[in-house]
Amino acid sequence: MVQLYFLSICLNIFGGLILAAPHFSERFPALSGIREYVYSINILKYGVMVLLPLIGIMKLISVYTGDVVVVGDLLPALTLIAAGFTMIVEHLSEKSESENRFLKKMDKIFVRYESITGVAALVAGVLHFIFPSVLFL
Repeated sequence: MVQLYFLSICLNIFGGLILAAPHFSERFPALSGIREYVYSINILKYGVMVLLPLIGIMKLISVYTGDVVVVGDLLPALTLIAAGFTMIVEHLSEKSESENRFLKKMDKIFVRYESITGVAALVAGVLHFIFPSVLFL
């Protein structure tokens, strides 16, 4: 579906900018402002946290006309899922007051490298926009 293609590009770029903002904040101060704005409005933050993995899963399931099943949009779908999961883990670790070992382990794995996940999502979104019919992209 063309709508999912458009949503995956927009959400990959938007989620990538949000997650990569701490890494690029010195060069591009506006990115930290975008991140702070999204994180300050709970409904917007929750919406992005839900939409990223949801659209990623839908991209894995749906097939665009003339595309290879599952493999056709693998990289953008995986980066959407990873970006969404990173935001969810970050939110849960901030709000959690208990000593949950699983959450701490996920925090070490995902939130520590959120800038890498953000850059990967950003690159996947831009490449998916430029080369729409390339396999795996």
